[in-house]
Amino acid sequence: MSPEGRRKARTRVLWTLLAVSLAALIVDRGTAWYFDPRPGNPADHVVVYTTRWCPVCERLRQCLRKHGVPFEERDVEASLRARAEWSAIDGYGVPLTLVGQQIAYGLRQGELQSALAAAGYRVDCWGRGAVGGLLEPAAPR
Repeated sequence: MSPEGRRKARTRVLWTLLAVSLAALIVDRGTAWYFDPRPGNPADHVVVYTTRWCPVCERLRQCLRKHGVPFEERDVEASLRARAEWSAIDGYGVPLTLVGQQIAYGLRQGELQSALAAAGYRVDCWGRGAVGGLLEPAAPR
């Protein structure tokens, strides 16, 4: 094979590798890029990813309602789109709360309060007067 033929063959192989790599990247991360709800989510918009059977999800719903926080609920078992969005933001359990660009997992007080405070909502789901079942255990005396 002539040097020109080898160069063309090498160029073809490199372009093929580039195309295969790009296709693999799109297959791997394409759905996450497409379904990621953060880019279009306004700073004060609250989305809660839940399931119907989850007791912690119900506690979070009650707490948000009690404090007058408007939220949109998306059931990850009932909606394929909700499941894709939840997966795109690396969901690994429910409830998962998206406030603007911030994510709070479960009922983690620090995450949830700071995300909601950044959106202008004051919520206390853990102290006195919290929704039933949300109080943390009292320290032994």
